[in-house]
Amino acid sequence: MTLLSERKTMIRGLLLGCVAALLIAGCASKPTEQVVVGDLLKREDFGPSAIWQQYVHPEQNVDFEIKNGFYEAKAWDGGFMWTIEPPDETDTVIEVTTTQLSDYRNNAYGVMCRALPTDNGDGYYFLISGDGQYTIRRGAVDNIHALIPFTPSSAIHQDKTSNTIRAVCIGKYLALYVNDQFVAETHDDYFKTGYTGLSVAVVKGSDATADITFDDLSVSKGTLAQ
Repeated sequence: MTLLSERKTMIRGLLLGCVAALLIAGCASKPTEQVVVGDLLKREDFGPSAIWQQYVHPEQNVDFEIKNGFYEAKAWDGGFMWTIEPPDETDTVIEVTTTQLSDYRNNAYGVMCRALPTDNGDGYYFLISGDGQYTIRRGAVDNIHALIPFTPSSAIHQDKTSNTIRAVCIGKYLALYVNDQFVAETHDDYFKTGYTGLSVAVVKGSDATADITFDDLSVSKGTLAQ
């Protein structure tokens, strides 16, 4: 099932599995690893001198570009796109402030880690939605596979508001925090290194539009406490 079709069906069954028995990756109420944030590798405020990949393609229903001190990403009528920036990094903690400007809730937006320099959508995705859900996914070989499916979380501010997303990519350990609250973790070793990215998607429909801004992006070295 693709990312967008899964958003459209709004899968919520994972919560029941978490209540029954904590057997599904991402259901833990507390992280199993302690993350140590190290040296700052990159900071981007998307000001006048900012360098970040921009992608404007009306035929693909997307418009990603720097505007007024923010990185503004728009997608409409089934649009799904990402933008990435070097350098190649391995163990990182990525944090960014997002703001939803549009009304439509059935969307997905967030960050990528270990995105392949080939810019084909491969890498790890850490996404939230306007209706308060999150997911961690692996994009590989034209498939955006759910490591953790879309799942509701009270940590996520819904609709036209701001959220701070923190993605942890250290070794096989992948974790997502929203507004300083831990929401999910899992393990995967498909990708070892890659670029940092930003991504936005929205389901297909004449009134489906996602308009998201990103600001205060930071990428830091990350390790796990021994």
